Amino acid sequence: MRIGLLLIRLMLGVTFTIHGSQKVFSGFKEPMEMMAGLGFPAFLGILLGLFEFIGGIFMIIGLLSNYVAAGFIVIMLGALFTVHLSQGYMASELVIILLVMSIAVMISYNWKKLLELY
Repeated sequence: MRIGLLLIRLMLGVTFTIHGSQKVFSGFKEPMEMMAGLGFPAFLGILLGLFEFIGGIFMIIGLLSNYVAAGFIVIMLGALFTVHLSQGYMASELVIILLVMSIAVMISYNWKKLLELY
């Protein structure tokens, strides 16, 4: 059971690190434009990219996994309801999978532990 959860946590971390790095290393232009286009302040694109990148690294390490997962849940719910859901399931499936994986990590790890190695 713990090995399965570890694999979920690692894959979640890798996925968010990669998606966050695209935003961070491209200068945040695209996520800022996307947020502004959705009616949100553009600077949220910077926060989104930084949280995905740093949070993904934390998730891989196992640092603050529950809290990072909670942040990922907020991000995925936002993505689902502002962009993907209106495009149907095929456009939403990755977001839904990441959402469910984040929920699994959030409810499975000990909130009192700073670091989860497995």
